[in-house]
Amino acid sequence: MSKTSLITALLLLLLLSCEEGYITDCNECYASDNYNVVLYIRYRNLEAVPGNPIVTLYEGNVSDSLVLEKYYITDPYSVTRYYAMLYKDYSATLEFILDGQKYIITGAACPRVRYDETTCEEPCWYLYDNVIDLRLRY
Repeated sequence: MSKTSLITALLLLLLLSCEEGYITDCNECYASDNYNVVLYIRYRNLEAVPGNPIVTLYEGNVSDSLVLEKYYITDPYSVTRYYAMLYKDYSATLEFILDGQKYIITGAACPRVRYDETTCEEPCWYLYDNVIDLRLRY
């Protein structure tokens, strides 16, 4: 084998053998496995205030039509919370009118947990993928 082939093989080995990294927010860790699974639905948009926003939360995909909750938003600068179950798919839609145009935004999440022994000062349980982001992006 030539020197170029060995270097290429070594670089490919290094790139493809790494585990997927993740970031643990130690402020959001739980010392025991006794915690609430909260699904956060974000819809706050600083650029514009939508008219008559309605958030519909679904179990599974939106196309399954299994409505869990419907929220008529009175404060467009808050966040909606829903007590969820781990490893269950949730999706949501946000319907509103902005400048005479109707928008429907969709998003999804599947709350998960992992046990992290090394990142924080003490081993902890960390919840992730528990945010549905329904903010309008341009």
